[in-house]
Amino acid sequence: MNDQRLNRLRTNASLPHFADAMMLLRHEVEEASQITYGIGPEEHGEWTHQYHCHHDGAQLAFDWRKPLSHLCPVCGTVWAGEPYDSAWTSLVHVTIGKAVYNMALLHMIEPDPKHLGQIKTFLTAYADYYEGYLVHGGIPYNGPGKLFAQTLDEAHWIMDLTLGFYWIREHLSLEETAHIRGGLLAPCARFLIEHKEKQIHNHSVLITSAIASIGILLNDEAIIRYGLEGEYGLYDQIRRGRFEDGLWYEGNVHYHFYAFQSLLHFALMAEGTPWEVWQTAGLKSMFDYPIHLILPNGDMPSMNDAGNRAGIHMYAPFYEIALDIFGDELYRSLLNTAYGTEWAEEPFSGAKAVARSSANALLFGRELAPIEGASSHPLWNAAHRNISLPASGITKLVNRKGWQAVIKHSKFGGEHDHMDRLGLSVVCGDMPLLVDAGTTAYGVPAHYGWFKHTFSHNTVCLNGADQPPADGRVIRFEEQPWGAWTETAVDWLSEQYEMKDRIHLPLELCPWDRNAYEGAVIRRINALTDGYLLDIVSVTVPERRKVSFMNHFSGMLAENGAASWQLTDDRLCALDQRWLKQKRKLMTSTRASSFHYQLEEGCLRQLFWSSQPCDIYTALTPDNPPDRDRTSIVMRADTDQRIVFVQALLYDSNHKTDLDAFDSLAVNMLADNEYRIVIATAGERQAYSLFWHESGAELAKCD
Repeated sequence: MNDQRLNRLRTNASLPHFADAMMLLRHEVEEASQITYGIGPEEHGEWTHQYHCHHDGAQLAFDWRKPLSHLCPVCGTVWAGEPYDSAWTSLVHVTIGKAVYNMALLHMIEPDPKHLGQIKTFLTAYADYYEGYLVHGGIPYNGPGKLFAQTLDEAHWIMDLTLGFYWIREHLSLEETAHIRGGLLAPCARFLIEHKEKQIHNHSVLITSAIASIGILLNDEAIIRYGLEGEYGLYDQIRRGRFEDGLWYEGNVHYHFYAFQSLLHFALMAEGTPWEVWQTAGLKSMFDYPIHLILPNGDMPSMNDAGNRAGIHMYAPFYEIALDIFGDELYRSLLNTAYGTEWAEEPFSGAKAVARSSANALLFGRELAPIEGASSHPLWNAAHRNISLPASGITKLVNRKGWQAVIKHSKFGGEHDHMDRLGLSVVCGDMPLLVDAGTTAYGVPAHYGWFKHTFSHNTVCLNGADQPPADGRVIRFEEQPWGAWTETAVDWLSEQYEMKDRIHLPLELCPWDRNAYEGAVIRRINALTDGYLLDIVSVTVPERRKVSFMNHFSGMLAENGAASWQLTDDRLCALDQRWLKQKRKLMTSTRASSFHYQLEEGCLRQLFWSSQPCDIYTALTPDNPPDRDRTSIVMRADTDQRIVFVQALLYDSNHKTDLDAFDSLAVNMLADNEYRIVIATAGERQAYSLFWHESGAELAKCD
């Protein structure tokens, strides 16, 4: 942190634009000043993901006064014993780490001997005992910790302490400085170095950033270089973990920023030193990429191990940094919209607005009034457009009615992947129609039991098993006067994928069945008009397989007298069937059908056709959070050849379900690879010709 940054901090703290940030910082410091927890020689934390209710996934209520009683704020269940007690201990030290950061930051603005004394107390207590803490762990797929149960959490915690120490170091005596360096920083650096992960991973970004940050505080070039350089160092993580278009390889905005924030944390520490990284190649692209994915309500799509309802309101603090370093007006527009200022973009009418209250606002914040002559709605124009990003494997289709369809043809993303190549998510404005639910906390049974598997996504599953690692690809992307369309594909003709030699997966994270997918090819065409989404899926298998095409709707199936369902015990996939409630089967196999769904607002109609007769199943399955349901429809065929599924999705936001609505889908197979598709709605009739070459499809609207 250089003098210019310090001056910015103190200037911003005095300006009315940052009153919310100062109010929050003072509040957090006041809360921190009440901490009376005594750091001792036998601290032993466990995984904080276990501090969640198993019923509804909610985080338990942390209470300093009740270390042995952990209340779910949603359902009222009180959990006790392990692992909750030790997870509570981890949260104690996470909170103390944040307290040190906040108190030191405020001390830079408003010096206070009381806060300085408390920071010293925390840091010297850790220095007294840290080296004696026992190495422990056992969390799947993670290195061990000392104070915590995994190396990742150790790195998180020490990063907060390093900045706190950095900001108050000039107020420490030589003896205090030597004690903190020798008793806390140096042994923590040795521990992190010993357990540095030898793979490309978000954990590794955080751990190497922490190592390099400690090296700067110790003025130890060898430690700095160990964090930054060589195979799996921070530079290597960013070089091989970031796709050419800017997305972090683990395939969602959550882990993109999770990895990115560690780099930015180090960047602040290294500012003004020979190790400064602000102008590192590709850094700006990591700010730019998430803007492509913003949904009409300001949220980000939930893919892989991402939670739901994260959006620009959550990621605004990162764009305080982006605007300061790069000055792009697009970032200013994002901040105005996230903060709901007078310059917020009107098209994002459903976007959640938050206060401008982050520490980054104080450290990096600039004036948010747009410059004269700035283009109208730059954020909406950047986010609500048809775009295909082949490097990261995301294509987005949009229309004038606020629809966005996101097709996932990404590369395999490792530990946090959901094995759902060619997955589809569709929203209309603020309304989810057919979406990827992401996941919940890792300690909640539904995470490993349901969300993390192929069958819980809007894609294809063979023999009820998970897809093995594979890289999807985009074959064609076109914009036409009538709409936009794309063709994507994935196959299992080999076992190669781009990240194969860069990541390491334990057996527990390899639940797929290679035999079920060997030799299989899936191709998907998605076309979005102003009236509907046309979805065409081709599955080719070399021998007999059970092919399931899943759709998980954010609503309830409206019963129709024409559809005769019966309860069934049929096993629909390899997962525990407890995740599929009220399983029912359409009494007769069919090649064509239609279903209505009542959503929270409006209704959706699904028109369906397949080239072979299918068994059709429905069930209630976990939504996110997992204490609520959504409707799953599964089309399943037992085949040893190519099968084609065609569906059209029509949404009316203004009406309840009309079971008598006259909409229809007709598909004629003119030859093995040639189809005529006709969609008739109350207002119009549209026909399309599809010819599916080996190298790619031709889709055209007929006059």
